[in-house]
Amino acid sequence: MRRIITAALLSAMLSLTAQAAAEKSSNNVVYRWVDENGSVHYSPTKPWGVNFESVNTNYSAHQREMIEESNKAKETHDRLMNKEQQKNDEEKAYKEKQERLQLCIDTTFDKMSYQKRRIEDDSVKQKLDCEYTFSRAKQKSKYDECILKIESERIEKVSQLEQSINQCIDADTPKKMIQEVMEKHREHEEMKNAQASGQQK
Repeated sequence: MRRIITAALLSAMLSLTAQAAAEKSSNNVVYRWVDENGSVHYSPTKPWGVNFESVNTNYSAHQREMIEESNKAKETHDRLMNKEQQKNDEEKAYKEKQERLQLCIDTTFDKMSYQKRRIEDDSVKQKLDCEYTFSRAKQKSKYDECILKIESERIEKVSQLEQSINQCIDADTPKKMIQEVMEKHREHEEMKNAQASGQQK
């Protein structure tokens, strides 16, 4: 009795497996036919009233291998393209930040140059006032004290002025970028000075 039940179960399982395989196979079949105008058509269902042929869309082992290789090649290509795009984006961001820094440095130095001249001019005038107010020969100590005070104020003002360059540089600014920008600024200043000297001659 047990053998009969086991045989029945085995038969049912084989029947279901065969049915599933048939359904899978039928899902991978399309039907090809040519209409009266010579146009080729494909359909997952059988056409009526025309001659047709079945086309198995299952891939062979070689075809599957070729597809896998193609997919891997595409993944590699996409990965490389993403890296290249990322590199391009980083280079673009670096260049844009460098241009902003260059503009800020050049503008700040131009302002500093003008303000330094004013500080130096004011300092010279104040020292002349010291000499006018206190005779260098008769009140030397007061004269020296006056000159020392003016010079200390000049140095302090220039130092504060030079600190203004820090507004252009943040914590994320690469040292390499700062060096490149400063080098370009020096070259620009040397060119301006050379042109000014040529015009004076």
